[in-house]
Amino acid sequence: MLNQSKKKLFFTTVAAASLFTVSPVCAANISLPVQPSESPVKNTLVQNTGANESFQQGLNFAAELNAARAEAAFRRVIQIDPNFAEAYANLGSILANQNKLAEALPNFQTAIRLKPNVPEFHYMLGQVLYAQNKMGDAVESIKKARDLFKSQGKTQEANSLDQVIKDMGK
Repeated sequence: MLNQSKKKLFFTTVAAASLFTVSPVCAANISLPVQPSESPVKNTLVQNTGANESFQQGLNFAAELNAARAEAAFRRVIQIDPNFAEAYANLGSILANQNKLAEALPNFQTAIRLKPNVPEFHYMLGQVLYAQNKMGDAVESIKKARDLFKSQGKTQEANSLDQVIKDMGK
């Protein structure tokens, strides 16, 4: 069983590298063709705008280290748009940082189900699995993140994860 200081070292080392940040994806930044006013797409975009506003609030609260308000904001995003993968990942991070690992896990799994090609989601899942002493699953998740980084041409990130895997002893 891994001791707490080794876990903290693992998380601190990764955080210090600051390679693995999740960039918000906002519907407002995506150009769409203009639709007639009676189009049902208009209502969907309004709904996504609310999700984006709440998501940005969650990011701001997280940056201020206000976990309770960040958690509430990300939960609100998920209520508005249950397909907002980044909201699940950020909620998972907030929960994991509060040592609510069992609650964090399904949020990362949902983020991955919605956007399976985001390496950061696999990496964050691996961190939670590692903290739960599920070494085999943690290594597999981190290897998936590494492979996705490689396939996206992000060699530095992939190489960093190779080192993380070696440090985990697998």
